[in-house]
Amino acid sequence: MSLPDAKSTVVEWVQFPAGLHLLEGELAYAEEDHPLGVVVLAGSHPLLGGNMHNNVVRGLGDGLAERGLATLRFNYRGVGRSEGPSVDVAQHMAEFWETSHVPGEMDLWRDVQGAVDFLRPVMGSARPLVLIGYSFGCALLSPVCLSEPVAALVLIAPPLEKHDYTEFIRAKCPLLVIISEDDFTMDPARLQQWFDQLPVKKQLIQARLDNHFFRGHEPWLVDIVSAFLKEHLQ
Repeated sequence: MSLPDAKSTVVEWVQFPAGLHLLEGELAYAEEDHPLGVVVLAGSHPLLGGNMHNNVVRGLGDGLAERGLATLRFNYRGVGRSEGPSVDVAQHMAEFWETSHVPGEMDLWRDVQGAVDFLRPVMGSARPLVLIGYSFGCALLSPVCLSEPVAALVLIAPPLEKHDYTEFIRAKCPLLVIISEDDFTMDPARLQQWFDQLPVKKQLIQARLDNHFFRGHEPWLVDIVSAFLKEHLQ
């Protein structure tokens, strides 16, 4: 597949069901052509600014749409105008900083599944599906990629110390992992050990990228992810 040069894009506000909740999202796609593939973006933790306006999620959503892909970024349940229990920062923040977890957080994988279920028929179920996770969102992708025919998987700054990533060993699609060399959540030895166990076609890219946050490096991310998808999408 050949990803084209930048094009003008359309961005639509959408709503879709995820379990009992109706979530909001932004669907972006090139104005001129049918999408070459569809991308669902799962952002960082709701307690740490995990919404569809995060710089990494928005940068990739808009940038990949300009390259001819349809992208869907969304707000998790209870965030923004997405239905569900509101994110109670005051109640959970102290527990989160102590344990890196809050009750029920891993159920948010169902929000990712809801996004996939919405996007595929809207843009064409035959188009290749790409899952991209950033930070906490990476940990939510394994249940989806093990039950869906996913064409490619991208993990950006996965906090391996905080959640269980063993299920990714069962993934069957090409995998790109992007890490900032100065990421405060990352143990380099554990990263390498986990990455070496992955049996699929894989690529690990490490560079100094503003710690965990990639501020100012959004265009670079788009270039790297686009190059990976150009190689692996059929």
